Amino acid sequence: MTKEHQVKIKKLSAVLLTSGLFFASAGLKAQTPTEDYNYKAMLEEAMKSGKYSMNQIESWDARIKKISGSVSVKTPDSEEWSKLEGGMPLEAADSVKTGSDGSAEIYLDDKGAIFVGRNTLLEISAIVKTETAFSLKSGFLVAKIRHFLNERFKMQVRAPQAVCVVKGTEFAVQYFQFGKETGAAVFDEGRLAVTPTDEKGRALDEHLLEKNTELVFTPGQKRLRPAPLAKMRRYTTQIAAMRVRLKALKKTWKPLTQTRKDALRNKVFKRAIGKEFNERPGKKSKLTKPKGKSKRGSRGKASKKPGKRKAPADDGDF
Repeated sequence: MTKEHQVKIKKLSAVLLTSGLFFASAGLKAQTPTEDYNYKAMLEEAMKSGKYSMNQIESWDARIKKISGSVSVKTPDSEEWSKLEGGMPLEAADSVKTGSDGSAEIYLDDKGAIFVGRNTLLEISAIVKTETAFSLKSGFLVAKIRHFLNERFKMQVRAPQAVCVVKGTEFAVQYFQFGKETGAAVFDEGRLAVTPTDEKGRALDEHLLEKNTELVFTPGQKRLRPAPLAKMRRYTTQIAAMRVRLKALKKTWKPLTQTRKDALRNKVFKRAIGKEFNERPGKKSKLTKPKGKSKRGSRGKASKKPGKRKAPADDGDF
């Protein structure tokens, strides 16, 4: 079995376990925990038969773009954070972290624009359209999502003390570790079903937020009731920006080939590898240019080669 084949099987396993889909065309049945040892073999057989491919699982073309300050990304198989400059395609289980001056935007095709605020830690848990999920560890996000014309499409945002199921288009979710305050809100459109959880992670009563309402609470708070926008009104500037961004995406969005996606991701993560190599004590890096005098012209100034100005990193794809 080739390495590429093994990677595909691993990705298939993760997606299937996340979405809980059944694949009759490949002759697959839902597996119980006692049948897990057969799972890999069944996936392998399905791929060999040619009756199943990754394209049968429709996922969002998710991309992230740095807006300002410090923004870092990380894959699930690495402990190292890579600094983001420009933009990059996202995959399931990627994580995003912003600094005190950082902000970014996540795009789901041309159908969704999500603002990721400062001091935020966010995991893109799943990007399958039928089971999209984000895990907000801390900070806040503000989103404008086009109406789900397909009822099979589902999306949720999980915070440490709540699960928010998206039933509409304009919403914000926040969780601040200081004070452990959770907040969710709907702006001019849509609905959001918010289910708080207790200290053991057990679900409490669901609260449905309608247009221009919010639910803000802390652990142990007994009386929870949706209220008109107040604290969460602070995010109206970001939601206005996401409305404008989504209109622009509809006109400018261009699909990327898988080759291009891989190249953009490799570019980001290899930068971090190179930096780590250069900073290794007591070792000279071939990636570091030796210090020395630059070639100068007759007037003592560095000569300049004619050419086009370098464009911002990856802006053409985002």
